[in-house]
Amino acid sequence: MPYYDNYEDDDSDYLDEEEDIVTYACEDCDYRWTPEESEEDDYSFEELICPMCGSSNVIEI
Repeated sequence: MPYYDNYEDDDSDYLDEEEDIVTYACEDCDYRWTPEESEEDDYSFEELICPMCGSSNVIEI
């Protein structure tokens, strides 16, 4: 039975798109979120505040 790897091409496209997604995590409460495009333009990384607890101890993952 021949093996066709057509699905691998589809997965590589999906992985390329997934890498562009920015996710932030609060180190205090471990809340994770992905800002909307409009929110990304409004704030620099240093100004980010956790929407759950209000902490400024936020990292990008």
